[in-house]
Amino acid sequence: MTGRIHLILPAGQQPKPTAAIEAAILLARVGDAALTVSVAQTRANLPAHWLAREYAHLPVAEFNAEMAADTVALREAVTSAGASANVSVRLIEILNGLGDGERAVVMAARTHDFSMLGLPDFDASSRQLAEQLLFDSGRPLLILPLSRPFNLNFETIAVAWDHSEPASRVMSGALPLLKRAKHIIVFSVLGAKKLPRAEATQDAAEYIISHGIEATWEMLDSEDRARGRFIMETAIARGAGLLVMGAYATLPAQEYLLGGVTVSVLSEPLLPVLMSN
Repeated sequence: MTGRIHLILPAGQQPKPTAAIEAAILLARVGDAALTVSVAQTRANLPAHWLAREYAHLPVAEFNAEMAADTVALREAVTSAGASANVSVRLIEILNGLGDGERAVVMAARTHDFSMLGLPDFDASSRQLAEQLLFDSGRPLLILPLSRPFNLNFETIAVAWDHSEPASRVMSGALPLLKRAKHIIVFSVLGAKKLPRAEATQDAAEYIISHGIEATWEMLDSEDRARGRFIMETAIARGAGLLVMGAYATLPAQEYLLGGVTVSVLSEPLLPVLMSN
């Protein structure tokens, strides 16, 4: 694997994205890929009204000082990790106002093979950034869980297949990573989607096999369990170090109202997940 990887480090994340930095450096080194790191610092502005500005001055100053200090720490951490692993790191520093949506991060992602983002459990701002990358970057996004230990490896990769356009797109985009695996497990969950025919999951596995990669396939029944968590737990049970799946195959509004698979994964990722919309 060559090309370019994009790691995103939002200042102020808790837990700290140390594991994400280590995973990105490792992936760039073993894949002989160039690594770009966007360090995104959010800066709050004082309100326009003089009275509100008077009361907000100190909290805003403290917030901005904390974000600036964390930005420096992230920059130093990723530079040091790159030097130790002999990986060249290209740094991009992005300054955002509250509510800007970190548009510059999305723009940077468009010229990379995929982006990497650490996600703490139930972190609304990090999940919002992940969604913007999924919808607007046009590139796959590799989610890394920050609230629990993980081991990003490609010995075994699980592919959750529902025959949707996002699933097809991410499977194609994941080929450079799939080719590094010793074994691929393609699985579908009964009832999750109306597959066009019973052989659809087998077709997906055969597509991967056509690229010279060993793959097997299976159909599973979630037995009324939450499908997002079931899919992640299935990948873990099969020994996968990475899960590949489409994102928001249904309308986002339906996902939020009904507690869809994508929302479940972005809210509480249990293992590294490569996603694409």
